[in-house]
Amino acid sequence: MTEKTLLEENAKAKMVKNVEKGDSKFSNEDQAYKILLDEEAIQDTRCGIGPFKSKWLQFLARKEVYLMVYCLVGVTNGMFFTYSVSVISTVEKRFKLTSKQTGTTLIGNDISQVILAIFLGYYGNFGHRPRWMGVGIIIASLSCFVASLPHFIYGPGQDAIDLVEETSSYLLDGHKGFNKTKKVELCYSQPEDTCSAENGGGGAVIAPVIFLFFSQFLVGIAVSIFYSIGVTYLDDNINKKTYPIYYAATLLLRILGPVLGYLSGGKFLSMWIDPAYTPNLSKRDPRWLGAWWLGYLVIGTILLTTGNLLFLFPRKLPETIRREAKKVARQVEKDKEEGGNRGVEYFVALIKKKKVEERPTLDNLRKALKRLFTNKIWMGNLFNTCTIVLAMSCYWNFKPKYLENQFRRSAAEANYYTGVASLASVSLGTALGGAIMRWVRPGPRFVAGYNIFITLFTCAGFLVLMFIGCEKLDVVGPIGSQMSPPCSSDCGCSDKFSPMCAEDEKTLYYSPCFAGCTVANTTASPIAYSECSCIANATSSLTTPDPSLNVSNTQGVHQSMFGGGTSSYCPEPCNSFFYYLIVQIVIKTVTATARVSSSVIHLRSVDDEDKGVALGALTAFLSCFGLIPGPIIMGAVIDSACLLWDMSCGKRGNCWLYDSDKFRLAMHLVPAVFTFISVFGDIIVFYYSRQLDLYGERDNEIRTEKEAAETDESKPLNVVEEEAIESTGASDMVLNV
Repeated sequence: MTEKTLLEENAKAKMVKNVEKGDSKFSNEDQAYKILLDEEAIQDTRCGIGPFKSKWLQFLARKEVYLMVYCLVGVTNGMFFTYSVSVISTVEKRFKLTSKQTGTTLIGNDISQVILAIFLGYYGNFGHRPRWMGVGIIIASLSCFVASLPHFIYGPGQDAIDLVEETSSYLLDGHKGFNKTKKVELCYSQPEDTCSAENGGGGAVIAPVIFLFFSQFLVGIAVSIFYSIGVTYLDDNINKKTYPIYYAATLLLRILGPVLGYLSGGKFLSMWIDPAYTPNLSKRDPRWLGAWWLGYLVIGTILLTTGNLLFLFPRKLPETIRREAKKVARQVEKDKEEGGNRGVEYFVALIKKKKVEERPTLDNLRKALKRLFTNKIWMGNLFNTCTIVLAMSCYWNFKPKYLENQFRRSAAEANYYTGVASLASVSLGTALGGAIMRWVRPGPRFVAGYNIFITLFTCAGFLVLMFIGCEKLDVVGPIGSQMSPPCSSDCGCSDKFSPMCAEDEKTLYYSPCFAGCTVANTTASPIAYSECSCIANATSSLTTPDPSLNVSNTQGVHQSMFGGGTSSYCPEPCNSFFYYLIVQIVIKTVTATARVSSSVIHLRSVDDEDKGVALGALTAFLSCFGLIPGPIIMGAVIDSACLLWDMSCGKRGNCWLYDSDKFRLAMHLVPAVFTFISVFGDIIVFYYSRQLDLYGERDNEIRTEKEAAETDESKPLNVVEEEAIESTGASDMVLNV
């Protein structure tokens, strides 16, 4: 017995049983199911690929299994973006790039989305969606391997090699018999020249920017497919009333992706860029370079494995046919109640006719886009989303870097705290929002009004965070208009930034050389410097070093009067870091409660056949007006707050030290302004929100022959005018969701 025959027999037995009970509604449903279950439908609902379509595999063609695989792939895919953000500061230091240059690499995925999102979202929605997503994820895995290529081409870099050599032995008396210690920044050490062509010639290395940009471009293709088509596939295969809780589940699991991206960044950045070596250097030292490239290989491998599972899912899940049959049965009952006599065959024919008319063509795409851009709710939501994403892209792309510089945390610590804060707050907020949408089911007016509150709350949150920070670092050395201290003026110091904290744990020197140090013990952790002419020995009779003294005229003085220090920054007396995290957790928890409702508004403001192109258009606009300009704008603003640029071989590279006050102001004021502007889109949605059907309560509306004959181009999808309601009680402009 064939699979089709078996399904038909089961449907017939159920139909006879229901007819005997006198249940015409269920008999209509079974009759519709039998008609809809043709050979094409059976093939479309079979799980597997090619000849690999075993019977046991068909059990996996369920929405729960798809949800699990979709979330698993989404978690891994989400790791890529936050991992890229988490390693930005390390990539800058390794290749001596500015924030504007690294910001440019991040917009690659957004450019590909602008170019392709609408077309992929539209055509992919009518194709075999799971396989489209599978292809996208394979491309995403390729992008990870491309992102790691700069390391294999250029290696760890001369600075990393020098640091390993510098911290490998006990270094003594720089100006006497200094040999392998020429790389150490000590007084009279005369560091060797690394500006030769074979060492890179100093300055920024631009080729890695191209590789990283291309990597982001590739992953943008995957995003265009995965998040637009994947959401519509889920929405089309579940009940509209239960969609909020399912979507909340996907959000909760997808939140793990960005969180794991930050945590992975912290883990890999705590390893030296060349795992074969480990220099004797504190991870809080700004010269520390983590293994930024290693995480890309891990993420790419996981994506390659999990992405192949998507190829096994059918074009549509078997439950979809049963849902279509139930919808036909409800329409037949509604028609009878209103005096009509159209049977099951009529409404099944309408469904099939609609599928034929919705075949993807450029003309239908033009009509769909026209419907979208005359849809007031969708346009208001589009404006709000684009502007809020612009604000968030300004902030989140540079948040780990901000934490490193403002609170003097290591890159690993910054990513760890960012990830944990996101997991705790967003998970709680999203779960609460999804539960409310599923069981409380607030009206569209309330949901739209709540979104206005959330936007204003987010704006206020940025303003509060702007006042939480640490004082500027006071560095002794050639910073800005400052001159070198007289006590080390004859040391011949280079402009290489190697911060050293004096033994009083308060005074920070530009480098051991500018502190007049002549001895370095690299076996200590952190590295210990001594015999520093600018630092008084705490045990000597001198309370402060004489600024008139310098190494050249004090060689005969007993060296015990000089003190020392250790590498890296001084212990940070500022305790604002955890206050910053607490305030941010509160803000993120509250704002996350609106995630599910915002998604529901976006999907319910358009018709079923327009969901794919609507999500594609949203992705394109978000990229063009939010994600692309955000990193570039903020990168340029952050660069303007730089106090100390790397000037290797006379060429400007990355920034070593920022004006923390300017950095803090720019980091929060810019997104606060954009967030406030976005509230005008929320107001538009609120004004027209009464027209929304958030929970599929209008699924029973009947499309009359007149409605079916109307051109799709003539119908704004969410506009429900009172005078347009026919005597049947149905509207030709009511959502069919």
